[in-house]
Amino acid sequence: MRKSRKPKHFLQTPQYPGGKTALVKFINENLKYPKKALESKVEGTVEAEYFINGLGNITSVNILKGIGSGCDEEVVRLIKLLSFEKAVNRGMKSSTRKTLSVNFKLPKKKTPTIKYNLVKEAPKKEEVVKKPSGYNITITYKK
Repeated sequence: MRKSRKPKHFLQTPQYPGGKTALVKFINENLKYPKKALESKVEGTVEAEYFINGLGNITSVNILKGIGSGCDEEVVRLIKLLSFEKAVNRGMKSSTRKTLSVNFKLPKKKTPTIKYNLVKEAPKKEEVVKKPSGYNITITYKK
C-alpha cells in the first residue's frame, strides 16, 4: 500500500515573476542613490520587511535597519514598485511576510588615464585623432 505525500507547504506564497535573479535585476535598474546620501558619503545596508497579500500586492513596508540620508525612503519606494504573482490557496486569504536587504555603495570615481606617444616628427593635422576620454600627450624630439 502506497502512502500519499503531502505537499511541502500547505499555503503557497506569492512569487516574484522570474525569481530572485529578476528581483535583483529590477532593484539594480531602479535604485537611485539619494542626493543627500551622496553628499554625506553614506554607505551601508538597509533591511526592510514587507507584506504581500494573496493577490500579489504590497500592503505595508517596515524598515528593520536603516542608514538614513534618504536611503530608507528609497528602499520603501522600490518595494512599493514590486508586483508579485497571485498565490492560489484554496480560496483562503493569506498575507506573506518577506524581508529584503539593499546595499548602498558609493559609485567609484573614474580617474583619467594619461597616454604618452613618443614620435620622431610632429604629426600632420589629419593624423591627429581625438579620443573622447582621458588625455593624449604627444612628445616630439629631433635628432
